[in-house]
Amino acid sequence: MDCKHQQTFEQAVASFKALDGKVSLLVMEGKNQRAGIQVDSPMAVGSAFKLAVLNTLKKQIAEGKITWGKVVSLQANQQSLPTGLLQNWSAGSLLTVQTLASLMISLSDNTATDTLIDLIGRNEIERFSLRNRPLLKTREMFTLRSAKNADLLKKYRLANTSDRLQILQEISRQDLPDVMEFVTNPQISLDVEWIFTVRELCTLIEDVADLPLMSFNAGIADPTVWKKVAFKGGSDAGVLNFTTLLHSKNGKSYCISATWNNTKPVSEVQFATLYKGLIDTLP
Repeated sequence: MDCKHQQTFEQAVASFKALDGKVSLLVMEGKNQRAGIQVDSPMAVGSAFKLAVLNTLKKQIAEGKITWGKVVSLQANQQSLPTGLLQNWSAGSLLTVQTLASLMISLSDNTATDTLIDLIGRNEIERFSLRNRPLLKTREMFTLRSAKNADLLKKYRLANTSDRLQILQEISRQDLPDVMEFVTNPQISLDVEWIFTVRELCTLIEDVADLPLMSFNAGIADPTVWKKVAFKGGSDAGVLNFTTLLHSKNGKSYCISATWNNTKPVSEVQFATLYKGLIDTLP
């Protein structure tokens, strides 16, 4: 590899360090770490946590506990807020596990995610996410962070795991908050989120990258440049993550996971530009 190309890669990595707030970045080439910034620093990653849900599901399918073709009936108390489609579907709608998983990854469908969490078990997913106990469903996160539950949120922050589960049980009987509350006045809550390191996310995506549904949404990478792209991202107020596994046409593989947290809003356009600039130095 010539020095100019290497320098371009180094500049692309360095550009992440200039972001305001806290940043972690991992670039793996095969089994070797090519670059890293705070790779073992746990940070809020938004919907990238759905990789842990998919890992658990894949494991249970391999063990014969569930099948991709299993039909699930959508429940009203599983319906969440966007992103996704299923929040607008009627309760009782029938979907296969494969459809739920595909929507969870390709459209980051929150209702599909919560349905799968109920199906495979919150405690089973926690094995892949030791810091996230209890693992929040998306509906629980929205309800807990609603303005009407400000006192409960304070209580939740101070509670142990078993008391937190009781609080989540309590809010499960509430109606969903209005989605506009999170559009017009988003509250940054980096601790009431899903917490992973970029190293953990690369491990998670590597273990499910063989599933065709991982390539339905290529994210930031140009799928025409690569032999295979697997992607999952996550966003929340003050939170962004992009995690991509790439197989090049010359046989190399890369994992690039980047997370940006800040106590003020972050720019997805700015982050995506830096991330794409980094990917473009790799083929």
